[in-house]
Amino acid sequence: MHNIAIKIRVFSNTNLIAVFLCAALGACANSGGSGSDLSERIEQDGYSFIPPKQSGWFIASRSSSRIALAKSGKIDGQSYLIEGLHVSLSTLTDLTQLRQFVAKINKREVPAPRFRIREHEISDTRIAGAHCVLTHLVAEDRQPETGGNVVTAMIVESVSTVCAHPTSAELGIRMTFLHRSFPEDRDRAFETYAQGVLLTQQFSPINKQFAN
Repeated sequence: MHNIAIKIRVFSNTNLIAVFLCAALGACANSGGSGSDLSERIEQDGYSFIPPKQSGWFIASRSSSRIALAKSGKIDGQSYLIEGLHVSLSTLTDLTQLRQFVAKINKREVPAPRFRIREHEISDTRIAGAHCVLTHLVAEDRQPETGGNVVTAMIVESVSTVCAHPTSAELGIRMTFLHRSFPEDRDRAFETYAQGVLLTQQFSPINKQFAN
């Protein structure tokens, strides 16, 4: 049992899953094993990555195309989540539109007035030969869910990539690493640490049911 709760919000317009970490609301069922089981590369349909080496990570949910790992922080109110999933790139005519596509996703996931964006950086990169867009986003959550405690604001920081799958042009792989904390407890090393995890991604052939 883990002292973390996860809320999953689905935006029907984009068919993308946005994950916001909640404060400790009680136990979250461990559906995929403890952190000690996550030392090896995790294989999903079309992609894989190496999870963080720290103890305490567990698989919160998993399907062939999507996985969510979660971990409570050492400081009260801190929580971490890593999510990988498929996203459709079928509306893009070429990869030059990928940055605009990613910017729209980011905006939908931190809607005003609840969230105020403090930092938002988008850049192009390559991972394992794939064309990707890297995002670093820091937002202030003005209506945090904290299990009944009175809290005026919390910080949600994310580092994410959307990569065009090398062998399936209409499919993207999105990986997101999220950190939630009180403003005074923000981890200034998080961006570098999160990028290191996302850069371990590798890509493999897609199951035929997802292929073009």
